Amino acid sequence: MNIKEIIDFYVRNGLFDSKYIYSDKIMHLQWFYEYDDITIEIVNDYCAYRKLCGVKNSTINRELNVIKSAFNYYLKHKNVNFKNVFNGFKLFEEDYIPKFLNATECQKLLSSAKRYNNYVLHDFILLALNTGCRASELTTLTWDNVSLNDRFIIIRNSLSKNKKTIYKPLNDTSFDALLRLKLHRKYVFYNPKTNHHIKSFRRGFQCSADRADLAPLRIHDLRHTFASFLVKQGVPIYHVSTLLGHSDTRITQRYAHLAPENLHEVLKCLPSLV
Repeated sequence: MNIKEIIDFYVRNGLFDSKYIYSDKIMHLQWFYEYDDITIEIVNDYCAYRKLCGVKNSTINRELNVIKSAFNYYLKHKNVNFKNVFNGFKLFEEDYIPKFLNATECQKLLSSAKRYNNYVLHDFILLALNTGCRASELTTLTWDNVSLNDRFIIIRNSLSKNKKTIYKPLNDTSFDALLRLKLHRKYVFYNPKTNHHIKSFRRGFQCSADRADLAPLRIHDLRHTFASFLVKQGVPIYHVSTLLGHSDTRITQRYAHLAPENLHEVLKCLPSLV
């Protein structure tokens, strides 16, 4: 078993058209190259080594997921037969509690962006809060995927995380923001310096969050905030999952605790046993 050959085959044929970058994970996986056969003991040794480097379990799991996929891809496309020891292996991860903003904090963040005349960032934040889009889904959005007449945007399968085309409806706030952004014939978020779309709002966003005293805050937390507003208003988890573009409603269950009053209503159906 040549581990380098397996990973190289996967990179050339399975990851060549991916929009994500795996070079950092593959660099760490070179640790396995010296072995002719991978056992569960070797996997545990790798985990112990990475933990000594100060790496979290969630990061190690993502690295192992890459080599697991490489093994499965190699088994599928090559006439070989060996056991993929990475299947079913996963380190325990601590519960991740998403960060949400309330309405007042959202207004502070938006005002902070506008105060320094960063109106494009302001409208980017507005769209993220009102559509639940990921940052990359907005920055790569083109006008041929925006229907202002029918009030929806399309996230193509090549750009969505779960490889499915998603239609996202637009409310009045999103509609108005898009009208203000209609400055370029192709890109919604156009960068005149590069004649391409804006790659990232990370630096400007962090400055706005700092000025609004909301740090630490990530752009992805705007997506969590979108979901939290819906759940708190009693929108069913299935609808929230559809709007977020989740492949499975179980992913959306992380927001279920935000509407405990709905569960209290359900308990009223129980008979009185006093």
